[in-house]
Amino acid sequence: MSAKKSSNSTSGRKHSKGPGLTGWAIIFLSVFIVVFLVSMLIPQSEVKIDTVLPATVRLQLQNGCGVKGAAEEMTKAFVESSSDVVYDIIDKSNAETYNFDKTMVIDRIGDSVNTNAYSKAALVVAERLGVGPDQLILQRLSDNLLDIDVTVIIGADYRNRLNALLTKEK
Repeated sequence: MSAKKSSNSTSGRKHSKGPGLTGWAIIFLSVFIVVFLVSMLIPQSEVKIDTVLPATVRLQLQNGCGVKGAAEEMTKAFVESSSDVVYDIIDKSNAETYNFDKTMVIDRIGDSVNTNAYSKAALVVAERLGVGPDQLILQRLSDNLLDIDVTVIIGADYRNRLNALLTKEK
């Protein structure tokens, strides 16, 4: 009699199921390590701080000292001041009160990279006026319809600020 072949004739061969979970984890970790090592070999570039002055600073001047013509004198001084920066006077008006003892520089746009830093425009205006850090404020406008970079509230010390504008070198 002939022997029946077993229906389980492939029991000696195993089927390949793929790398499995452990295999995939090893592949992932290997790729991760290679990418990490390659990134360590690439030289890091240094971040350079742009020291270029803004070409134009858009100013809003507000009379906060109550002296008639102070904003007009300040406008003339900004326009005539010897500087590499062009000052575009967008608005001249009176402040809400006339009790400012010191001239204030208010940054309306802030730095585009660091949200807590002053813009170059505000720093240039503060330096040109000779005001200290206690007279520089960052207060962004939510609706900056006039596209103002800096607001200057002219205080009772405006004669000193005029002299600083007119005597500073480029």
